[in-house]
Amino acid sequence: MKKIFIFALMVAFMFTAAVADDDPPPRNKPAVVTIITNPPNSDVYLGGEPLGKSPIENANVMSGRQTLVVIDQGYELVNQRVNVWPGNDKRNVFDYGTKIPKGHVKVTTNPGKCIIFIDGDQADKTDGAPLTVHNLDAGDHMVRAECSNRKSAEALVTVKGEETVEVTLDATGKKKKK
Repeated sequence: MKKIFIFALMVAFMFTAAVADDDPPPRNKPAVVTIITNPPNSDVYLGGEPLGKSPIENANVMSGRQTLVVIDQGYELVNQRVNVWPGNDKRNVFDYGTKIPKGHVKVTTNPGKCIIFIDGDQADKTDGAPLTVHNLDAGDHMVRAECSNRKSAEALVTVKGEETVEVTLDATGKKKKK
């Protein structure tokens, strides 16, 4: 009987502790937050105000329920409501393992047989057909084709998450008519 009573007391304590965490924090009191993101160097906003580039360590803010937004390379990686507690509360450490969206580049070359480089690293060969390079981080990438005619061409492309960007590289050396 004593074990059941202790177990019931533990359950009641855990329930009240869980309910207490659901209560909103007091508003407009001095608070300290730490915000860590992966990748680092992301733009961080709390309550609509810019806090700077991550990681944000021991930033002085106001307590309350606020919206935390993390943006990297133009992509919103985090957008959620958080509770900011007064003082230097351990609950004010927010650690996000965010991911930059991935996209693809479809490369067509002239002439058809070229070696394709993305940001200086060899990706593959075109061998007469277009080549799609998958799973590139969203953002700008330099695409270069070194072709069988000993000429090359390159272009800067902007990759967007979950999209395929098409680029045609002409390494024939001919100027296009306008």
